[in-house]
Formats: sequence, structure tokens, C-alpha cells
Amino acid sequence: MSQEELVYNGWLKVYNKEVNGRIYDVLQNYDAVAAFITDEFGDILMVRQFRPAVMKETLEIPAGCLDIKGESPEECLVRELKEETNLIVDKTALSKIISYTPMLGFSKSILHLYHVTVKKSDLKTNITHDEDVKEVLWIDKNTFKEYVKSGKIFDGKTILSYLYVMNKNIFD
Repeated sequence: MSQEELVYNGWLKVYNKEVNGRIYDVLQNYDAVAAFITDEFGDILMVRQFRPAVMKETLEIPAGCLDIKGESPEECLVRELKEETNLIVDKTALSKIISYTPMLGFSKSILHLYHVTVKKSDLKTNITHDEDVKEVLWIDKNTFKEYVKSGKIFDGKTILSYLYVMNKNIFD
């Protein structure tokens, strides 16, 4: 038997959930979307942003939360790409990689990961409309590989994208 009690009610919600006499903290957060974007040269589009949880700037693939009721993951990703990178991408161009639960130990939220190839010239500016994103930049495939291997890129969805492309031999 399980019972739960809301203990924090903000943008995220935290519940104490009792299961068989044991109390667990369970986070209720939003499902999310992310895009591994490559261009015709094999370069990868990244965003640099400050993450308060780790108190540093990170390099990540663009992503966002499914926080608009009724919006599909594809529609959300198209919106997020416009906000974070100024790229206009048609949802039919998105190729699904995987949906997974990145924080299974304390949340059931799902991250939907897609791949899309665009022309480098489609990125008109590196100025963004998203206040959290500090920079939008292309990284060549060798630098991307090095950043993952060295730990400079340490974000889970970005590392999963790296593993995906290595498995598919997209860089070769």
C-alpha cells in the first residue's frame, strides 16, 4: 500500500510517499524534450547556460520542458528550439532517438530525445530569446568527442546523444 503527502508545492512538487512503511521523496516535474542537432558538416549545435544546481556554465544540447498543456513533444521541441537557438525547424524533420526516464530513483518524468540535421546557414544569429541560454554555438565533432571524454560536457542527455552518434557512426 502507498500513501503520499505533498511537502513542497512550487514549480516543481515534492511528495513524501510511503510504500510498505518506508518514506521516499518523490519529485513531480515536467517531461522534457531535447534535440541533437547536426549540420551538413557534422558539427553539433550546443547551448551554453548557467545551471544553479551545479553552480557553473554547462555545454548542452538544446532542451526544454513540456509545460504547456496539450502540446506534443514535437511541438514543444520546435518551440524550444526557436526560443533557445532561433532555429526554425519543422516537426516532420525530427527523428526520434529515444524516450527515457533520466531520474528514475525519484521522478517518473520522461525525456524525449530527437535528432535533426539542419544547414549551418539556418542559424542566423547566436543571440537567443531564452534568458537562461548565454550562447548558441557550433562545435565540431572532434571537439565534441573530446569534451565528452574529458568531462567538459557532463550533461546526461548530451552524453546519451554522443553515444547514439557513436553507435550510428554519424561522425564517420
